[in-house]
Amino acid sequence: MTLYTDEQGRTITTHSMLKTFERCPNQARYKYHERLKKRLLNARDKPLKRGTWFHKLLEEYYAGRSWQAAHRRLSQQFAELFDEEREALGDLPSEMASLMRSYLWHYGADKSDPYHGWTIHETEFTLECEWPDGNGVYRMRGDVLVEDDYGLWLVDHKSHVRLPDTGFRLRDKASALYIWCCHQNNIPVSGFIWNYIRAKAPTVPALVDQKRSPRLSKVAVDTDYPTVVRAIREYGIDHRPYLDWLRALKAQRWANGAVQSSSFFRRDTLDKDDALVDRVVRAAMRTRDRMHEYDFSDLDIVERVVDRSCTFMCSHTDLCTVELFAGTDAPQAGNIRRQQYVIADPLEYYTDERDTEEIRH
Repeated sequence: MTLYTDEQGRTITTHSMLKTFERCPNQARYKYHERLKKRLLNARDKPLKRGTWFHKLLEEYYAGRSWQAAHRRLSQQFAELFDEEREALGDLPSEMASLMRSYLWHYGADKSDPYHGWTIHETEFTLECEWPDGNGVYRMRGDVLVEDDYGLWLVDHKSHVRLPDTGFRLRDKASALYIWCCHQNNIPVSGFIWNYIRAKAPTVPALVDQKRSPRLSKVAVDTDYPTVVRAIREYGIDHRPYLDWLRALKAQRWANGAVQSSSFFRRDTLDKDDALVDRVVRAAMRTRDRMHEYDFSDLDIVERVVDRSCTFMCSHTDLCTVELFAGTDAPQAGNIRRQQYVIADPLEYYTDERDTEEIRH
């Protein structure tokens, strides 16, 4: 039984599908075969919600639209969540606005060069291509297509608690598949740029001894230059005692060709040669075949891959646990499905009203 087909009956494969199936066939069953999507958010969903929110702000900014307007819309949607959802997610509106301002300062965005040396060709675009053996379609979603002095690049915004190391980027399969798909669509990208964003806003330094001698706390804080400057101004205190600290933080600002020292933002560029890309594509085709040919007819024996990441990498953990102990037909499982999930297209992210024009290069 094919895991996923579109409205035209085509077999569709994405990197997220491949990655999910490799991680756990049962998670792929919930997400793509049964198309279950969580109704309510909880604390475990905070990293995902944070990443999605910031991704939207970047999308609007690089598309030449108002990221502030997008932030207001998202803040209004956040305000309409249930009280327990807002409590679980924290003050995301303030955190995301602060993080976006820090991002723009870090990369030196201004009116003369809003995109810090990049020429923006396209944002949030979907590409498809046929697999080399003709067995279905591969689909990808690009964040930004940019050009600089060195060529054309595919940019992917990534939000992480800890920024991945070089080894991950060398072995990463998604970047190779994306490069291949671009080339199949006659888009001659030179390589891939990971636009990393730390999944937390810089910490605002606390004000202590407010009555006698107000000053910033000496306790080390995980912060950046614009956040400290704003705090000093808002507290109305003298900035001179903090000049050394401010200079050190300001020195972390991005500069073309300089060593990157920020703990919140980093960009890594990598090209991947044709031989490497070919190996990744051929390996992905083997995973594709196993995934689409997997037998989901007996739901009770679909394989589970259980590890510590279940609590933060899967939104179906509770349902999986109940089904393991009581069976897929158990009333408890049915109750969880009705209470916690809705049926939704897992690939709705790949379609957008702005995707009606062909990408031309």
